Amino acid sequence: MAYRQTNDPFADSSQHATLDTDPFSDPVKDPFSQPNESSVSFGGQSTNAYGDYGRGGGNDTSRADELSRREAELARREQELARREQENAIHRNNWPPFYPIVHYDPNTIEDPTKRQTITLIGYQWYALAATLIINMLGCIFLLLAGASEGGADLASSISYVVVIGLASFILWFRPIYLGYCRTEGKTMAVFFYIYFLFGGFHLLYSIYMLVGIPSTGSAGLINTIGMFTQGHILAAVFGTISTVGWAFQVLGGGFLYKRVWDFKNGNGDISMENATNQLKASSIKTIVLHQSRM
Repeated sequence: MAYRQTNDPFADSSQHATLDTDPFSDPVKDPFSQPNESSVSFGGQSTNAYGDYGRGGGNDTSRADELSRREAELARREQELARREQENAIHRNNWPPFYPIVHYDPNTIEDPTKRQTITLIGYQWYALAATLIINMLGCIFLLLAGASEGGADLASSISYVVVIGLASFILWFRPIYLGYCRTEGKTMAVFFYIYFLFGGFHLLYSIYMLVGIPSTGSAGLINTIGMFTQGHILAAVFGTISTVGWAFQVLGGGFLYKRVWDFKNGNGDISMENATNQLKASSIKTIVLHQSRM
């Protein structure tokens, strides 16, 4: 193979370079005279050694689309979680205020008619609690006034404050609140029928207490009239307040009971069949747990 002298950078040139010689005047010896396109050839195909670095337009678009898709999915899951929380009415316990054990807030009910009804039923329960306490005070004054059955009235009235107060909250007030917090009729049915059962018993109990038969634990009508006739004014005043409270439970409770009944009749999903199916699907224990977590 022939060796080209002119291509040897180490060959002794016949013309020695001086300070006046331009080292780039000879294109053969000039290493920068040929452009370098930074490409590598593989099998006749030229490939840029730096690839598409710095361009990345397609990758950035794909990444943005992926991020948008993930954000939309996250927003959808948050909405679904919020909807389920609203459906199940799971909230932080806030009642009673001094020792919260359950959650109670009628404002979480979106429908204004339902919200108004459950608010009024809440007032009915608060009025019941106040009536029980006033009734107990009335029975104390019955005993102090020398009523023949004053001791029995007082003992029964004290038990009513605890037993009737708790039972009314658990058996008819709380169930109807949970029922109205739901938006699907089939999940409301069992709570409505629990209310109809025990709310009906409460109306009968209120009529019983309104009469005020001696030794029944009621400072109602009969005992109140007796105190007025005997001149025991203080006992008669508390008996009158108690009587008014029981009258409110009968009249106001009856009005609200009918209002809830009319709402049930206007909703075809609130039926005995759906209530029975819900009891079969969820045990009594599961339903009772709603009392503490909702």
